[in-house]
Amino acid sequence: MNRPLPFEFPVQAVAAVAGVNKNFEAFIDQSKRIARDSGLCWEMELNEKCEAIPEHVWDLRVMTKDGRPKGAVLRLFSECDDAVAKLIERGLLPPGKKISPVSLAWQDLIKAFSVEHVLVKKKGVGYISQAASALRFLATVSGKAPWLVTADDVRLTCEISDECQVSKGRTVVLLGLLTSLIDPLHLFDACPMGTLVSRPEKATKVRARFAQNEAELKTTLSERKSEEKLPERKAFWELIRIVFTEQPRNLSDALRFAMVKVLLITGLRIGEVSLLPLDWKRTRAYVDDAGRPASEVGGISETLSLRHFAEKQGTNLLYEETQFVPDMFRDVLESNLDEVARLTAPLRKTIKAQFETGRILPMYELDQLVDSVEMYGHLTGNPVWAAEPYPEGVQACLDRYAETMDLTELADLKHLQSTSTSLTATISRYFSPERRANGLAPRNIDGTPGPGRGVRGTVLLVSDVEAYLAEHLKTKLSDLAPLTLDNGTTIAPWEMLFLMPKRAVGAGRGQTVLDPSLTYAIGIADEEMLLRCLGADNYKEQSLFSLYGQSGEDRALRLKTHSFRHLQNTELFRLGVADTIITKRFNRRSVTQSYVYDHRSLAEELDEIELPDEWDLLIGANKAATVAKLIMAGRANGPVVKEFKSIQLKEGDVAALRFLAAEADGFHATPYGTCLNSFTVDPCPKHLECFTGCRHLSATNLPEHQENIITLHGRLKTALDHAQAKPEGSIGKANQIAHASVRLAGVEALMATLPGQPVFPTGTDLSTTTNHRRSVLHGA
Repeated sequence: MNRPLPFEFPVQAVAAVAGVNKNFEAFIDQSKRIARDSGLCWEMELNEKCEAIPEHVWDLRVMTKDGRPKGAVLRLFSECDDAVAKLIERGLLPPGKKISPVSLAWQDLIKAFSVEHVLVKKKGVGYISQAASALRFLATVSGKAPWLVTADDVRLTCEISDECQVSKGRTVVLLGLLTSLIDPLHLFDACPMGTLVSRPEKATKVRARFAQNEAELKTTLSERKSEEKLPERKAFWELIRIVFTEQPRNLSDALRFAMVKVLLITGLRIGEVSLLPLDWKRTRAYVDDAGRPASEVGGISETLSLRHFAEKQGTNLLYEETQFVPDMFRDVLESNLDEVARLTAPLRKTIKAQFETGRILPMYELDQLVDSVEMYGHLTGNPVWAAEPYPEGVQACLDRYAETMDLTELADLKHLQSTSTSLTATISRYFSPERRANGLAPRNIDGTPGPGRGVRGTVLLVSDVEAYLAEHLKTKLSDLAPLTLDNGTTIAPWEMLFLMPKRAVGAGRGQTVLDPSLTYAIGIADEEMLLRCLGADNYKEQSLFSLYGQSGEDRALRLKTHSFRHLQNTELFRLGVADTIITKRFNRRSVTQSYVYDHRSLAEELDEIELPDEWDLLIGANKAATVAKLIMAGRANGPVVKEFKSIQLKEGDVAALRFLAAEADGFHATPYGTCLNSFTVDPCPKHLECFTGCRHLSATNLPEHQENIITLHGRLKTALDHAQAKPEGSIGKANQIAHASVRLAGVEALMATLPGQPVFPTGTDLSTTTNHRRSVLHGA
C-alpha cells in the first residue's frame, strides 16, 4: 500500500493520471512485478528532503551483486533546484517556489528505468544516477505528467540544463533516454520525438553554413568529424605538462597523476583504470623455430600486456581482458605502475589484515589500551601531534617526505616530537564532547573512566574505538567486500592496485600530512577520482588544472575523461592500424563501434588510400588523384564517376585516367554533400539548390553536412506550414506551397540517402538548363 507522504504533489500531475498512456502504464506495471519479485519496496516513503527513508532505499549494488566498493543507491526524488531557479528567472515559476518531490508518475518512471537497466538488461549502476537526474530535471521543467511531455518541453529542458551545466552531460543523457527508452516503448503521447529534439535550439549555429565565405568553405574537407569529442588542444598539453613535470604535493595527487598517465597511454575507460589489479602485468615470449629469441632474427622477443577489467561486456561483474602495450610506452607504464604499487604498499598491508581478520584496527588486540595521541594518528592518518612551532627537524622530515613519498623519511618523526611540551589544538578538537558522548572517550592510564576534557596522558580501549568507528564513521570504514569476476571467482580488495586513503580531506588540501602506514580508512579508487582530476562540472576547484595550473587561464581548463579514448582511437586509424586490431584493443564487440570514435578528416582518410603506381604516373598528385581516391573509397558518385567507371570497363585504366585528369575539376564540396560535375566554362545555375533533384549530388556522413540538412529541413517545413496557413485566394499561395514542397521532398530524400550514394540517380542535370536568360545583346 502507498504510505502517506508529507507533501502535496502538483495538482496538474495528479489530475492527468486519468488519461495515462497505456504503454507507460504497462511499462510501470511490468517493472513493479519484477521489483517485487526481487524483494524491492516499490512504494517508497519520502522524508522532508524528498529522499526515501532508509528502509525503503534501493541498494543498487545489492541488486547487481557485483561487489564493487563504491556505494550506489536510489533514493532521491526531488525537483532539481537549479531548474527551479532558472524557471523563476524566466518568470515561469513564482518567486519563492519551494522544492517538492516530483509526481508519483515520474517517481514510477525513474524506478521502472532502474529496474529495466539493472535487473533486465544487466547493466552497471553508474548510469542510474545520471538518468534519474535527467528525468527529474525534465519533470521539473515540464511540470506535466510524463506522457504529456512534448518535443517543446524537451527542447526547453535541454536549453535550461545546458545553462546550468557547462559540459552539457545531462542533455546527452536525456536525449539518450529519449532514443533508447521513451521512443521505442512509446511511453509519451508525442512519441517519437528523437528526430525533433536531436539537440537544443540554442546549440544551432546562428550563421548558416552557406553564408560562410569561400575561404571558410575550402577548409570543410580538412575539418575533423565531431571534433568536439577530442581533447581541447591547450587543456591536453597543459595536463601533459602537469602529470609529467610537476611534483605531486601529497599521496592522493601522486596516485591521481599515475591514473591520468594510464588513461593517456591506454585509452581505457575511467572505470577500467580505477579498478586495475595489482597483478596487472602479463608478458609473452616469442622464439623462432629453432628456439632462439625473436629479437635475434629481427623480431621482438617479449611483449607486455595490461591485465584489466573491461566494461560494457554484457555483465555487471568484472570481465577480465588484456591490452597490448606498445614498446614506446612500455617503460613509462611499467615504472608508473610500479611506483603506484610502492606508494600503496602500506595501505595494502593494512587492508589485507583488515580483510583477513574482519577487524578495523588489526594492529591491536581488542582489550588493549592505547595512548590517545597514538590512536589519534591511526584515526586521522596524521603523524604530527606536536603544536607549532614544531621541534627542530620535524619540518625537514615532512618536506623530505613530500618530495619523495618515502616513508623512511617519517621514521624519526615520533622521536623528534617527543621534546614538545604541548599538543596541537586539532587533537583537542578531534576528541570533542560529542565524540566522547558517542563512545570515543579517553580513559585514565589504568583504564578507568577518564578525567573529562584532557587528552595527554590518557588511553583508549581498542574495542571502544572500533565500536565507535563502526557505528558513527561508517563512510570511513575500509572497502572490504570482495569483487566478483564473471567466471565466479572473487578478487580481494587488497589485490587491487589503486588503493586510496578514504576521506583524507585535510591531506588533500595540503593542510595536514597523511602517513599511509597509520590510517585505517582505505578504499579502492573509483571513477570519481578521475572526474575530479580533469575538472568535471562539480569538481572544477579540485581539478589538477586548478591545483597545478601556472596561470588563471590554465587553472580554468577542463577535459572530458572519455576524450582520450576518442583521441587514441583516431590516431590509430590515422596511422593505418587495422580496424580489427583497434576494436580488440578497446574491448569492443563490433568493428562498427570503432568507427564511431574515428575523427579523422576526409583528407586524412584519403591519405591512407594508395593508388596503383601506374595511376600515380598518369595523373600525378593533384585534384584528379583526390577524386580517384574518393572513387576507390566509395565516397563519391555522380556522372563523372559513372563515366570514369564506364570508360575503365570498356577502354581500360589509361583512357579512364585521361578522362579523369580532364574532368577532375568536377568535384566540389557543398554545404549538403559533394557534387561531381565539371563547371570549367560556366558556374552552376542552381548553386546550393542541388537538393531540388540534381543528379550530381552525392550524400556524405560529415557532421557539418548533416547539421545543415537538419537546419534546412526545419526551415522548409516552417515555410510550408506558413504558406498552407494563408487564407484561400491569397496571391502566390499555390506557388509558395509548390516551391517549398519540392525542396522539402528533395531534402528528405537527401536525409535518407546512404553516404557516398547519389541522392537523385535518375534526376535531371540542373547544371544545364534551357532557360538561360538572354539579354538584348545576345547574338550580337
